[in-house]
Amino acid sequence: MIIHILAQSPNPFDGVVPNFDVFGVEFNSTWKKLLGGVWGLAFVLFAFGAIRATLELQSAKRNGYESSVAGHTAALKRSVIGLGLLASLGLIFGAVLAVF
Repeated sequence: MIIHILAQSPNPFDGVVPNFDVFGVEFNSTWKKLLGGVWGLAFVLFAFGAIRATLELQSAKRNGYESSVAGHTAALKRSVIGLGLLASLGLIFGAVLAVF
């Protein structure tokens, strides 16, 4: 019975879409610049992490440190997955917004 009552209640967010134009053009351009800067910084951090993990992995393999190889391999995998997710973040958000 409660489910039936909830199904009949109107959706207060029906027809509402996210829109930053209400805050003005300056705010709209500022948050886009800020988001782009943070996104770019994240790419740099993950790229340096991938380079560092690759160098450490090669050094561990070359010197025969088998116990370190697993840890460096995991760090390299995390960095590469992070780079892949960052690169596809625009597509993911675009798909979500297209659905709604």
